[in-house]
Amino acid sequence: MTLYFNDMKHTIKKMNILKRIIFAVVLIIPTTIAAAQSKAALTIGDTAPELKYAKWIKGTPVTKYEKDHLYVFEFWATWCGPCKAAMPHLSELAKKYQGKVTFVGVNIWEKTGDKPYESSLPAVTNFVKSVGDKMAYNVIADNNEQHMANKWMIAAGQNGIPSTFLLKNDKVIWIGHPMKLDSIIELSISGKYDMEAFKQEFNGSKIKNEAYMAKFKILEPMMKAFKAKEYDKTLAIIDTLNISDPMISMQANVAKLNVLFAQKKETEALSFSQNWLKDNKGFGGTVAGIIIGIEGLSKKSYLYAADLGKAVLAEEGVVKPLVQHFIATAYDKAGDVKAAVAFEIMAVQGAKDALKEGKFVGSILDSTVTEFEAQLDLYKKKL
Repeated sequence: MTLYFNDMKHTIKKMNILKRIIFAVVLIIPTTIAAAQSKAALTIGDTAPELKYAKWIKGTPVTKYEKDHLYVFEFWATWCGPCKAAMPHLSELAKKYQGKVTFVGVNIWEKTGDKPYESSLPAVTNFVKSVGDKMAYNVIADNNEQHMANKWMIAAGQNGIPSTFLLKNDKVIWIGHPMKLDSIIELSISGKYDMEAFKQEFNGSKIKNEAYMAKFKILEPMMKAFKAKEYDKTLAIIDTLNISDPMISMQANVAKLNVLFAQKKETEALSFSQNWLKDNKGFGGTVAGIIIGIEGLSKKSYLYAADLGKAVLAEEGVVKPLVQHFIATAYDKAGDVKAAVAFEIMAVQGAKDALKEGKFVGSILDSTVTEFEAQLDLYKKKL
């Protein structure tokens, strides 16, 4: 789950979807509980599930698996920072092993709310087009049934992305992180890869993961109540949770903060968030994003969000132009248009520099600069 939180905090793209992405930290865990509880059915050495997708976005469709040829299926999402960071490396591998290994990026888990999954196709297609040769391999997108996510990822007990499946002769011979792929490909090509040994290792880690996910089952009633907008019931359930577990505590706190804002208890929500962050400063980006995603709050709340955003800016590894854009939005909502203009100017310049230097691949696109410039123009008109 760390991947989801880190990406949410460090790759903020659009404020109108920020709250949804942040609260997905809570939503994703209960969604995967059932799969973890039901014992993952797909393991190493099994016949690969059927390849079904909504659209083959880039490259040449795979219609059959060639004998002794290797196939890499890399699962990713546009919001996933680690996924985007792995794309240049995968592109290098695709070039290096051309003719021996076929690479396919599989888009899953986009945030579509109540809309069908395929409603994300325009955005995903635009993303793939924008990154260009930084994603120099085949790309497909999941369908409305989310076949690839369910029959591949969840079936194999994989609850986080990026995640890579390696196939040979119709069989799944390896599942892991893309950065570990180099050595596995070499071993597979040379005939030295020990699939049975890895299968034992994989099944052992899968059992541990299932046990880890099982503890999140207690969050299901909380999420059900929140989704039904039964806010008092949600808070009552939160009070019964074992908050000594840091991950359970984080989920509960995010839910409680959302509930307090939904109940129009702004003062109480701010006080709660401040107390939470005293010993958990790393969640400042989470709190700020929740605030920014809500309309009609006080100037005090939005300035608080801006300050939290500036604290995120000081951290290492952040995509600064995106965070600066986020801070500008907070200042605009607070009514401080001059500050919004100042931070949006920094965001525009930072995004241009990133494109020129080849930094933040997938997080900063040509469309990012266009979006930031348009937002800057809107702010300037308010001066």
